[in-house]
Amino acid sequence: MKKMTLSFKLVFGGITAVLIPLLVVGIFAAVKSSGALEAAAKERAMKGAQNLAETVQEVLAVELKLAGQLAITNEMVNAAHNTNAEAASGKLAEAMGKIGKDYEAILVTDANGSVVADGNNGEYKGLSLADRDYFQRAKTGKANVGSVVKSKKTGNPVATVCVPITKDGTFAGTVTMVIKIDYLADIVTAKVGQTGYGFMTDPTGMIIAHPDKNNILSLNIATLKGMEEISKKMTDRQAGVENYVYKEIPKIAGFAPVVITSWSVCITQNAEEFLAAAHSIRNIIAIVAIFFIVVITIIVVLFARSISLPIKRAVDEMNEAAQQVSAASSQVSASSQSLAEGASEQASALEETSSSLEEMSSMTKQNAGNAAQADSLMKQANQVVLKANESMEGLTRSMKDISNASEETSKIIKTIDEIAFQTNLLALNAAVEAARAGEAGAGFAVVAEEVRNLAMRAADAAKNTSGLIEDTVKKIKNGSDLVAKTNEAFAEVSVSASKVGELVGEIAAASQEQAQGIDQINRAVVEMDKVTQHTAANAEESASASEEMNAQAEQMKQIAYILVNIVGKSGNGAGNGSHVDVQPKKGIQRVLSAINLSKGAGKEIIPHKKGREVRPDQVIPMEKESFKDF
Repeated sequence: MKKMTLSFKLVFGGITAVLIPLLVVGIFAAVKSSGALEAAAKERAMKGAQNLAETVQEVLAVELKLAGQLAITNEMVNAAHNTNAEAASGKLAEAMGKIGKDYEAILVTDANGSVVADGNNGEYKGLSLADRDYFQRAKTGKANVGSVVKSKKTGNPVATVCVPITKDGTFAGTVTMVIKIDYLADIVTAKVGQTGYGFMTDPTGMIIAHPDKNNILSLNIATLKGMEEISKKMTDRQAGVENYVYKEIPKIAGFAPVVITSWSVCITQNAEEFLAAAHSIRNIIAIVAIFFIVVITIIVVLFARSISLPIKRAVDEMNEAAQQVSAASSQVSASSQSLAEGASEQASALEETSSSLEEMSSMTKQNAGNAAQADSLMKQANQVVLKANESMEGLTRSMKDISNASEETSKIIKTIDEIAFQTNLLALNAAVEAARAGEAGAGFAVVAEEVRNLAMRAADAAKNTSGLIEDTVKKIKNGSDLVAKTNEAFAEVSVSASKVGELVGEIAAASQEQAQGIDQINRAVVEMDKVTQHTAANAEESASASEEMNAQAEQMKQIAYILVNIVGKSGNGAGNGSHVDVQPKKGIQRVLSAINLSKGAGKEIIPHKKGREVRPDQVIPMEKESFKDF
């Protein structure tokens, strides 16, 4: 693990001492301010929703009041009893002319819920409202706001305010004001910031006011993924603030109920914009903290440098001195060690050479003896080959005589075959003559037949014998050829054996001379080995003295390195143990000059100049006469 320097410790300690409190205060302030701003933003959202709910409440209260005032007029009461409905229609038409832009219609119904008068020129007369919830509640004597539904006449979403008409405490009909939902939507759906807006739901979660009119009476928030919690609280007529995710966008919404109805108003906004102020404050705090950290870091670094630089300069000077001692001692030690190793290796090589020469001498002597024996054996082999050559010549002559005898025998067999052939012809002639003689020649015919048979047998035998003799003659001829070739081969072997004998004789003579030469070399190597052993011993003593000096120099370097590691790396990189080639000072020169490493001891060591390489013979001066024995 890398050690920390003094400068690093000062910088790290100073920055840490300032950074930790600053970070704690900054984080605490950012968290607290963000929390406070977030809480204030949520409170503002809930207040906004409550204000919208109260506004809707007031609008509906005004509509109920207006409908109540109409319900007590004589025209409306008479119209509810189906008396003079035209007067009521005229008054309603007059009201529509004044305030009708926000209304679809103002209606009067009888006790059965059938429209008997309207402010729309009679367009709604006869329309039944008996199935509407607001009419059913009005029959019980309650003025109320009905559910948002689609108009039976136009199909547009509408909200209704219904007030009962009574006469002598008896329900006679209703005054119903059909309010365009756009009127309420304009109040609720005001834009909030860049992404925020308001909307309103009925008791089931169905949207009844929204900036997107396509969502009115077609979208229920209770069925939307991510809005389950907020829809439950809104349908329970609760007020509050809730986080939710709609279409993968985090949002925050404040909601509040409309007291006069079961509706709920909600203001929603993207969480990113909703908390923009809190995030802005947090970012400002972070920027300020980073600025102060940078400023404090610069101040601490300058302060640390003012402390560490003087110490570092002193340590660099000490380290330079240690490097000079170490460099000089390393050069002396390396040269001595190299000399000792070279002498030891040379002695070992001479020992091995002497041993090898002894083995070569022994083997050469043995080879000379073996060559002499081989020469004697080759002479004996040559005599044997000569005798075998003479025997092969006799065998060749015998094979020729046998071949000639076989040819004479073949001629005799051919003569026998010709005699048999002639005898056969004579027998045939005798048989012919006996046949001509008739019975007198019958006996002679039998004899002729037997003679003929014997002649045929003799011919067959002569033929077979002739074939055997021919085969024998062929084999004898082949054997004679082989004997001739063998005789030639033996002649060649005799010549080769004679040449080999001459070569072996020459090798024996050369081996004898080589053995004498190797004996002389072996004696010379033994003398060289003695000299080399003496030189190796002297070099080892020199290397031991250099190693001791090097160990002391290394100890001095370690002390310098400890200080360097505490203060920090110096400019020349000595703090990490790297070797720096420096010029020894005068005191070190005197120490090195006093070391007796060779016959050149006592000579002044040549300091190496800047940019100039130091040679081993400058550190350890040696004279050529030191190695004259080699």
